Amino acid sequence: MSSSRQVGMFIYPWDIAESGIEAVIQTLEGAKCNTAVVNSSYHQGRFFHPQSKTFRRLPLSGVSFTPEWSKYNRLRPTVHEQIAQASVLAKMKEACERAGMGFHTWWVGLHNSTLGLAHPDLCVQNIWGDTYTYALCPSQPEVQHYAKALFADTLEQVKPERILIEATAFLPMKHGEHHEVCLLPLGESLQWLLSFCFCGACTQRAEAKRIDVGAVQQLVSRLVNQMVEADSISQVSVETREVAFLLLEYPELYHYQQTRLEVVDGLWRSLKDIALSKGTALDGFPSSTPFYVNQSYWEGVSLRKAAATLDRVVPLAYGDSVNEVAYTFHAMKLVAPEAALGAAFSLHHSQIQSAFDLAARVGTAVDAGAQSITYYNLGLLNNRRLNWIRQANLTIEE
Repeated sequence: MSSSRQVGMFIYPWDIAESGIEAVIQTLEGAKCNTAVVNSSYHQGRFFHPQSKTFRRLPLSGVSFTPEWSKYNRLRPTVHEQIAQASVLAKMKEACERAGMGFHTWWVGLHNSTLGLAHPDLCVQNIWGDTYTYALCPSQPEVQHYAKALFADTLEQVKPERILIEATAFLPMKHGEHHEVCLLPLGESLQWLLSFCFCGACTQRAEAKRIDVGAVQQLVSRLVNQMVEADSISQVSVETREVAFLLLEYPELYHYQQTRLEVVDGLWRSLKDIALSKGTALDGFPSSTPFYVNQSYWEGVSLRKAAATLDRVVPLAYGDSVNEVAYTFHAMKLVAPEAALGAAFSLHHSQIQSAFDLAARVGTAVDAGAQSITYYNLGLLNNRRLNWIRQANLTIEE
């Protein structure tokens, strides 16, 4: 396998603790992977683990190491104590070094229901005044301090070669709350508008740019209400072009959207400065939600700005076809032709039905210039799908 291309799997630290480090290394080597991408900060959830024959519930959003508490202010991370006390991340790093394998960490920033429920005033607030407690708002100074403190803490304690950031922007209005129920169709433009944040920090930033926030709120409220009442109209194919149409018709929407892009860009540039000071490469997902890469603006991410800041942009190539994977790289290169790119692939049953499917998509990404390939997720796959990864990796050996 080419030593320059990083080929790895996303790994939860609790899977390492349960299976044992040597077993995880053997699984990676058997799948022809040369990199472990181990999570160090994650959101809560419930996960089906076919290898251990269990549903694992992660009740709290937290980190897998003991923080340096002096770094933090109001927002302080929750710790997965058993993982931290067992030094799982440090021991995995040592094992990777012995095996000649790369050790990276995958880091979830602002998707944190534990902190959001405790501090709702620091979360994204939509036009209706709803608080998205799973989404800390990156405009909030306290949230920015927390993100930068946790990021620096992670680099100092975990000491990865590269860190891959996720959910360090504005999370969208649909992100899988417990028993999230919606009986109406939600078109792209409605989801985008309901992802706008109007918390105090966001509105102050916009007002500082001389944006009439009151006018923007009135407009967004009217548009959202019309779209909700229109119901099935959002199902027609032309609706997918509605966001561009609205941005051209309403400059105030464009300017408010630009303040979102500026907030995220500023935070990412701060993280880049920290990473440079620690000698760690900074990679990032352009979105934490697996929609098309050119919809990353839903989360306040500019692909062009991201490419200028990150050492590598790693889009979620979770599309339903090879052509969608190809479009992912086409879209990136339209706005950032010189960007260093990777690709992340899910082996979800709705997207990948065979080893051939996976190999074709991985090959498309490599042909488009992907410098890294990472598969989701070691602990969530059975032996059959792990073998599909091996077969895909064999097709890109050099």
